[in-house]
Amino acid sequence: MTFKGILVRLAGTVAAAALVFSAAPGVAAAAPQAESLFWIRFAAGVQRCLDSNSAGSVYTHVCQDGNNNQKWDNYAPGKFRDKATGLCLAAGVSSVFTGSCTANASDWTTSSTTNKYVKNVSTGLCLNNEGGEAEAVGLRVCRAGTALWTVTKLRS
Repeated sequence: MTFKGILVRLAGTVAAAALVFSAAPGVAAAAPQAESLFWIRFAAGVQRCLDSNSAGSVYTHVCQDGNNNQKWDNYAPGKFRDKATGLCLAAGVSSVFTGSCTANASDWTTSSTTNKYVKNVSTGLCLNNEGGEAEAVGLRVCRAGTALWTVTKLRS
């Protein structure tokens, strides 16, 4: 057998083995990425976190480590999903709520600064709050000091 014949046979064997391995049932896929959770905190010096409930209300509340309603993940780029409810942060013309993660109303951008403007793509307005206890979160033009938030990654 010539050297070229050996290479052709070897290439065919490798290709066949790859096909069997990729089609074999029970072969584990790559492990999913670890969940990355964070708080979205009101930036004006008070310790208030973005919080929500299963009814879809969004408000600020004292940051509590064990409160899963204050823990958010990046469901997809520009989508913030509440750990406890599985609903995404969304906005209408004048209100902030949690709802379906597939709706356009749940698309957000953030500024690159430490204190961030969290802007809804559909409305062009930012999350707004005065920092009060159990105070509803609304929308406002992004230049306001009450529209600044910090994002703090939580330990897994």
